[in-house]
Amino acid sequence: MPTAEEELLDLLDALIYGDIFDCAVTLDELCQYSRIPIDNAQLNRRLRDDAVIGNIVAERNGLYCLRHRTALLEQRPVRIARALRLQRRALSVARVLRHFPFVRGLVLTGSVSADDATEPADIDLLVIVATARIGTVFLLLGSLSRLVGRSVFCPNWYMSEDRLNMEPQSLYITREFAQARSLVGCADALCASNGWINTAFPNWFVSAEVDPSLRARTRFQRFLEAPLLGMAGRYVEKRARNVAAARLRAHYARFGLDVPADVAARFEAGTSLGFHGYRYEAATMKAHAASRAKLLERIRQLT
Repeated sequence: MPTAEEELLDLLDALIYGDIFDCAVTLDELCQYSRIPIDNAQLNRRLRDDAVIGNIVAERNGLYCLRHRTALLEQRPVRIARALRLQRRALSVARVLRHFPFVRGLVLTGSVSADDATEPADIDLLVIVATARIGTVFLLLGSLSRLVGRSVFCPNWYMSEDRLNMEPQSLYITREFAQARSLVGCADALCASNGWINTAFPNWFVSAEVDPSLRARTRFQRFLEAPLLGMAGRYVEKRARNVAAARLRAHYARFGLDVPADVAARFEAGTSLGFHGYRYEAATMKAHAASRAKLLERIRQLT
């Protein structure tokens, strides 16, 4: 049973998490990523009336941050505007990529999907692919991304359409999934397959699709897939997986790491291929734990 101080930390967890990324948060974000059940009206009352919260949280124009970090309140509107521009670019990219063979869905992830794009922000994509075609799609989209540049689009996670479910993940990955926005196809299937998202964030709901009319399985895509449906396609997939395996090893070698066992196992099973920042995830979780501990000490001083 959490103490009153720990319950307050869970209530403000989105604020703590945002602070790691130098990001002020909106009331909706505070509510959606709170770790306890609450609605916007209840949360707003607590923010307004709770004396302890008043000593640790600052608010301006509907944005919230820790009281000693008020500079973030001026930065967030700029980051939101930049994210909206990149979201429009992502939609343009998706209109093209949806025609590629065996692409079944495109999901925008990362800071752009979270309305918090910094200057070097990329258009990070989670790609949902046809069963047993992860290697082929990686070879096509990964090669194109390297050719045109990560600033245009960066596909860093591929998942098979028949295996969208995963074991419960860290807060970092849970946030990645929760704040994702569907570009092509529908993100509902991805989110519905991973009920642990709502366990972590009881007030969370799936974001609306950027353009509900944008669908995969186009006629042009079927035309491009036709030559790859038989023996030739299986050969290409086998070769493409060898390329993907080498690329995966090179990606983690940059950080002095072997491919993590869970990442390698999912790739070998043909269910997913992930290039997300493994070390970045670990650093984020360490910073989150330290921030919670520091704020807990501050709360205890005030109560």
